[in-house]
Amino acid sequence: MALYVQTSGTLSTNSASFTPINGLAITLPEGVGVTAIIILNVPFPYATGNDTPGGSFGITVNGVMSGVVAGFTYNEPVPQASGRVPTTLVAGIPLSNAPQTIQAVWSSVRGSNVIIDTPATLTAIMS
Repeated sequence: MALYVQTSGTLSTNSASFTPINGLAITLPEGVGVTAIIILNVPFPYATGNDTPGGSFGITVNGVMSGVVAGFTYNEPVPQASGRVPTTLVAGIPLSNAPQTIQAVWSSVRGSNVIIDTPATLTAIMS
């Protein structure tokens, strides 16, 4: 079984704290002895700013931040162009005896503005 959602339109954040990515939430069914593989794929994000801009991505499980995070920063303090930086996060989440909500989250690095203008996806694969 697989669950899948994707974003549409342009999204951006400049929050220093992790905030939800609109449209990227799924609810895992209950189950015991099964681990869901969660994949957050952000294929073409970019960031703007003047202090080595970048973005961080993660997931929450029932509102609790997972320890697995992904992210990017540029090599230059003030990049001449905002190159695209594909970012993917993969985490294993054990199913429990109650449904669990998985929410993709993101934050900016050093006050930059992080932008997603192509579909990003959140997928759960269970067997």
